[in-house]
Amino acid sequence: MTKVAVSKMFNHSKIQISDETNYLKVFQHTDVGMITLRLDLENQVLKRKLRHALGISMPSVRQIQATTDALLAWMSPDELLYFCTKSEVVNRLNLVKETMTSYHSLSLDVSDARVVFSLEGGKVREVIAKLAPIDTAINSLELGEIRRTRLSQVAAAIWLTEENRATIICFRSVEKYLRDLLLISCKKGSEVGVW
Repeated sequence: MTKVAVSKMFNHSKIQISDETNYLKVFQHTDVGMITLRLDLENQVLKRKLRHALGISMPSVRQIQATTDALLAWMSPDELLYFCTKSEVVNRLNLVKETMTSYHSLSLDVSDARVVFSLEGGKVREVIAKLAPIDTAINSLELGEIRRTRLSQVAAAIWLTEENRATIICFRSVEKYLRDLLLISCKKGSEVGVW
């Protein structure tokens, strides 16, 4: 499979939290800003204005669009999640608010309410399958497709940017739980061997 366009912003502020006892590398990202956007995604005029203001194409259902410094994810029929660096959040939020001012919409900085992890290695799909009630087979979970699901007992969203790389977002209130869960799930000796 080919590599999906992915923002480089996820590469510069990641801290490896796994060690040699894990068969995947697990990272936590520290400088990711997030803006949730609630709007009428059927309104083509609004979508065009938003695309122009943010400089990024609107994603299709369950898809992600990326530039070198931003990412836009489809989250539901009336919700998008915009990623940028934390230092850019206020500026981008103001652009969004100006664009959507005459439309029924909501834009909100949720950077402090969310946390981003990533997994890297040859058995990424296996670890996701251990934790999430989704089919992680290649023909089911495609590269660049975002899935809102749960990992064990917590809500999360997951997408694959490459065959060996996954990004996960969750609420900050469950950060420690999910970090521990990811590390335990990729301990050497716990491989399932399906993928």
